[in-house]
Amino acid sequence: MNQDVGVVRSVDQPALLMVDRAKRIVWASSPATALLELIGSPATACDESFCARVRCLDPKTGCQCTEAEAPPGVSKPAFHAEYYRPLPGYCLLHLHETEREIDAKRHVQMLAQAVTQAGDAVMITDAHGTIEFINPAFEEITGYSRAEAIGRRANLLNSGQHSAKFFADLWKTVRAGKPFRSVFTNRRKDGDVFFEEKTISPIRDADGLITHYVSTAKDVTARVRMEDRLRHMANYDVLTQLPNRSLLADRLRQAILRAQRDAREVALLFIDLDNFKVINDTLGHAAGDRLLVQVSRRLREGLRQQDTVARLGGDEFILVLEDLTGALDTLAVVEKLQDSFARPFVVETGELYVGLSVGIARYPHDGQDMDTLLKHADIAMYKAKAMGGSTHAFFDAGMSGGMLDDLALETALHGALERGEFHLVYQPLVDARDGQVVGVEALMRWRTADHGEVSPVRFIPLLEGNGLIVPATLWLMREAMGAVGALTRPLRLAINISGRQFRHPRFLDDVGRLLRETGFDPSRLELEMTESILIENTTQVIETLGALREMGIRLAVDDFGTGYSSLSYLRRFSLTTLKIDRSFVAEIDTSADARAIAAAVANLAFSLGLDVVAEGIETVSQLSAVNELGCHLMQGYHFSRPLPLTDLANRWTV
Repeated sequence: MNQDVGVVRSVDQPALLMVDRAKRIVWASSPATALLELIGSPATACDESFCARVRCLDPKTGCQCTEAEAPPGVSKPAFHAEYYRPLPGYCLLHLHETEREIDAKRHVQMLAQAVTQAGDAVMITDAHGTIEFINPAFEEITGYSRAEAIGRRANLLNSGQHSAKFFADLWKTVRAGKPFRSVFTNRRKDGDVFFEEKTISPIRDADGLITHYVSTAKDVTARVRMEDRLRHMANYDVLTQLPNRSLLADRLRQAILRAQRDAREVALLFIDLDNFKVINDTLGHAAGDRLLVQVSRRLREGLRQQDTVARLGGDEFILVLEDLTGALDTLAVVEKLQDSFARPFVVETGELYVGLSVGIARYPHDGQDMDTLLKHADIAMYKAKAMGGSTHAFFDAGMSGGMLDDLALETALHGALERGEFHLVYQPLVDARDGQVVGVEALMRWRTADHGEVSPVRFIPLLEGNGLIVPATLWLMREAMGAVGALTRPLRLAINISGRQFRHPRFLDDVGRLLRETGFDPSRLELEMTESILIENTTQVIETLGALREMGIRLAVDDFGTGYSSLSYLRRFSLTTLKIDRSFVAEIDTSADARAIAAAVANLAFSLGLDVVAEGIETVSQLSAVNELGCHLMQGYHFSRPLPLTDLANRWTV
């Protein structure tokens, strides 16, 4: 039998197929193999796939492959088969393509020629999704060679990132004879995910039956990733990668809808970092940015999965807490956050502690929309700041009046310098021994068309908070140096310097430049600072104070005795003057304790060789008591209120 089979194999037939008694294919000529590949390489001569494509022409042979047995969608066979029995137990089939298959194949071949050189990836499959053709662009884009792709299913690029519904819609569309267009998330041969803008179109024969599918695809990975980056940038803060205001609005809107549905509450927390501006000015913006990244990470860690933390800008953060039943739920989250910020942050210069001032507004009690909730949480945050920071405050309707006034004032402060709304008055420094004015303290005043004369008690803290204190103080120094320097009598000029001004990296340069521009004698200039600046005891503080003294500038400690009152900094720094706070002077003639404190301060200053200035002298009795302490330099309404320099000069002949 083997010899006979060998004889049969030597017969050169276009498409011959040998099948044994069990209907197993034992041999096929090359043309037959090619034809079998088109129909899915059946395992037996009469399996479902084979019967769907082959119609036997001689019914007497016993083969039952008929048109009626074909699966749904295949109405006519693709091949005719003529067969005979050259050997016992074997059947030799001669396959002929029908005209239908020949026409379809010719159409595909013509299409293949047209797309071989196309820049887009082209893939042609049969009606069952088996790949019959790919062009070079497909090979280049996917990494699959022609040999690797032909004969495989069209899903070899499937990344697994599309849903079952996506593919159901695809097949529903193409089987209806319509093109399907979408962006596919596919996977290359090397495993990389890429994006294709693909159109899959069905091909019909003359009878309207679908014989093939053609897909054309363009690699749009770069475009999709750019769109993703732009979408991310539009919704997320660049520095911290937290949601920005735009995404926050959407998140809060959805949270409110869920709260309405479930009869729950939403809390909006407005967070501002305490003393961040000082850190930023002292360590630089790069260090400040790194700190903000750490802060954002710690805020995220302290929240539940359903909550949102966003950054508005600067050191302002917004938290949206969902699924709350009352204020106690909110308070629990706030306390957890406050506790987490008790741990230091590690930066290049060492450890830093940053407090949180938290304002809280609740839906639906304090507002029904984002703008209202934000405004009320902001007002509550300012209340927390006013309470000393590192605390929280719930919004109360009673806050609105004063806080909104402060917001209006802060808005008006921007541009006040340019509009010329600031002016100076001068508090005289009097030597009580002869009643002569020996110096003046320059004080800033603000008058506006809308708000009238605004108290320094209100606008100075606002200047400190928004950073405008720096340019405002430089303006004060230039104006005061020029005016006092032009007087006939040389007077000492005292100017208050805020901590923010003192820590500014250009502070020393600015002072030197103003002295040169105005020609003012530095030995007559006295810069007044609070104890809070000096107790920092940092390298920058020491170096700045030393540089000022080298310029010949006098240094005074204002309001001594009300703060830290550390003797160590008095010995360490080259100070020239101590000013006794008015709170002690006010009771110096009636309170033994106040008199004892004032006496201790004066004696301490004298022992260190410092001048002593008593502030707030309003009565003759206070004047007498201070004189008894040996303190003769005084300020207060007993001598004069702060006056414009021309009025002061006329009154005191300076």
